[in-house]
Amino acid sequence: MTADRRIRFVLCHPADPRNVGGAARAVANFGLDELRVVSREPFAADDVHAYSAGSVRSIRFVPFDSVDAAIADCDRVIGTSRRTRDPDAPPEWPVAGLAERLAGPGTTAVLFGTERTGLTKDELDRCSATVHIHTSEVYPSMNLAHAVACVGYELSRPTPGESGPPVRTEQPRTSAAAREAFFGKVQRVVAALGYPPGRNPENFTRRVRRILERSNPDQQELSLFGGVFSEMLRLGRLAGVSPPATEAEPRPEADGSP
Repeated sequence: MTADRRIRFVLCHPADPRNVGGAARAVANFGLDELRVVSREPFAADDVHAYSAGSVRSIRFVPFDSVDAAIADCDRVIGTSRRTRDPDAPPEWPVAGLAERLAGPGTTAVLFGTERTGLTKDELDRCSATVHIHTSEVYPSMNLAHAVACVGYELSRPTPGESGPPVRTEQPRTSAAAREAFFGKVQRVVAALGYPPGRNPENFTRRVRRILERSNPDQQELSLFGGVFSEMLRLGRLAGVSPPATEAEPRPEADGSP
């Protein structure tokens, strides 16, 4: 069995070409057909080819200069992280059963963080859920290429006949681009209005994001919430509060608002 070809593995700012080559080999091993690499400086093609044992020729190896560009065409974004105690972190899924959760229409990006520190808070903000690979507490840190291989195996292994409760399929009901535009608007509106008083707009938006990501809203529901924030902005303007001149409100078609 091969993995779902609508899944895109994305390496976020890897530092070592050996890990990039190893990740490319794992992607080829488990039937995925594309590896996306976000890096400020491109890796030498000869190095990637050598460290992948030539398997990079069997897949699409696509460089990007930003995470947003790498996930722009994806409907759902999943992260890999061990930050299980952060109350603002996305919902955590076990790696077991991941293939069933990601079944259905839509393209999924799976993000892997840089070797030393993993995914940043901003990168985790892009994720609707995270996957945690269970490792020994004695030495929990995994090599980047090994983590890619573990997730690739889980997505490709046969599942018929396995015991355990059925796993609910998590199909995104809005595109990642629509959700990001909506949450960008939320942050701009609350920053302009100074709401909630004394709270950081970025942290407040992160909490709103987590609540809505758990509910997986469709376009109509996202538009409903967009309308609430549009009304907040309108009432704020009537009260004499205006957003900064550089923060123009996005057009409705960009954020799903009425």
